[in-house]
Amino acid sequence: MSRPKMTENALQKVHAAIDEAFPEHLERCLAFLRQKSISATGEGVRETAQMVKAFIEEIGGEVVFWGDPSAPIVFGRLDKGAPRTLIIYGMYDVQPADEPTWMSPPFAAEIHNLPGLGECVIARGSMNSKGALCGLFNTLKTMAETNGVPVNLIFTVEGEEEIGSPQLEDFIQANKGDLAADGMADFDFSQDIRGKVSMHLGLKGIVYLDLVCRGGKRGGPTETALHGADSAWVASPAWRLIHALSSLTDNKENIRIPGFYDTVAPPSQQDVRLLKRLAETFDERSFLKEMKSICFKYKRHGVDLLKKGLYLPILNIDGFRAGYSGPGTKTVLPRRATAKIDIRFGPNMEPEEVVEKLKRYLLDQGFDDIEVRVRDNYPWSKTDFSEPIVQRMLGAYRLHEVEPEVWPMATWTAPYFVYSRILRLPVAVGGLGHGGRPHAANEYMRVAGLKDFEKFAATFLYLMAEESTPQEGQSLQSSGQPAAPIG
Repeated sequence: MSRPKMTENALQKVHAAIDEAFPEHLERCLAFLRQKSISATGEGVRETAQMVKAFIEEIGGEVVFWGDPSAPIVFGRLDKGAPRTLIIYGMYDVQPADEPTWMSPPFAAEIHNLPGLGECVIARGSMNSKGALCGLFNTLKTMAETNGVPVNLIFTVEGEEEIGSPQLEDFIQANKGDLAADGMADFDFSQDIRGKVSMHLGLKGIVYLDLVCRGGKRGGPTETALHGADSAWVASPAWRLIHALSSLTDNKENIRIPGFYDTVAPPSQQDVRLLKRLAETFDERSFLKEMKSICFKYKRHGVDLLKKGLYLPILNIDGFRAGYSGPGTKTVLPRRATAKIDIRFGPNMEPEEVVEKLKRYLLDQGFDDIEVRVRDNYPWSKTDFSEPIVQRMLGAYRLHEVEPEVWPMATWTAPYFVYSRILRLPVAVGGLGHGGRPHAANEYMRVAGLKDFEKFAATFLYLMAEESTPQEGQSLQSSGQPAAPIG
């Protein structure tokens, strides 16, 4: 089979077909979002996997379920006999949606007109990440019905990302021989509220832990909670855990564990160049506004601020639980206190090193009664800016008259390491479209952004089939108006 050649007419045809079919595409997304897939409880996960399987089969792909039947990895292949092969990573699970402030039921997937945003789908998973996943399958269905899909695709879509992807690494190791590809792509809504695109080349690793302090050899109740007055005589596990936590960082939240920063890799020369370019367009005020915050915790700006946030490890307290927190008053001396923390780190640190340094520090400080439980972890991931798949994604943005901000690292995490570090494949992540409030009430995606996303996915897949990427500055008139700020 000869190498597919992208022409403007071919892409115009696909984009026009997306325009025509978009009402149907939107309804498919709404139906997908209405199907619960809460990995923390297992509710609806298997049923959602069946929907993903059907999406792949309708475009001519072959599919098997791998691993735990209640939360399988959907392993699919679409072989077009093309010269290039792309692995698609995706997640079909979502977080619980028990927040009391939803404007409509979280799995009703209703459309609301949000101020400054226009029509938006309100639903758990709309932003993270079932909305984009269904949008991608809408694009593939349209391509299959018009010019055909121009590359071979391997689908690795999991239903446990929100609980740490416990099966994914074993799946990759077990199927290495069937995962030869030119790269991996994860399609997602990547525009902010202004319409600006952020494109990330690397992710920090993460370790998520519980720190547990019980009454016992270091004092405190051993069998049951006591009256608060008994704290005159008996030590408090809650105070002990608070003291342990406060010793981990200074008042600027720099980690105080000796030797913790010894293996932190500084930015490469290429990353420094990217940071300098990023600093020219990085809008600190808008960035803070997106996070609903007033100021940064570091008194730095520009490249210095970006280096600090992107490359140094951080230790975050996610939650603390001890004693009574209900209505009214109840004096109690708790028998147990628990803190949930996450530690994020970049190259060249590893999860095992992070856990060992934390444990050793607690022992050295006399906190030998504090139990450290590792919940889950991801190693870091990194892809070089010069990789062809990265340049093709840049080319796709430019064909849609969008110039992305390129971030050499990101502070969020995902299991991309199984592709970049086990399979040694370059990773590209991105897409047009805007959504917000992931993991929170009133999670949303913009309806207009979904259509932009679908067209972008088609453009990128055609570029993946090309022998060379478009020249910088080339635009695609068929894509309609360039992506504009929202609101």
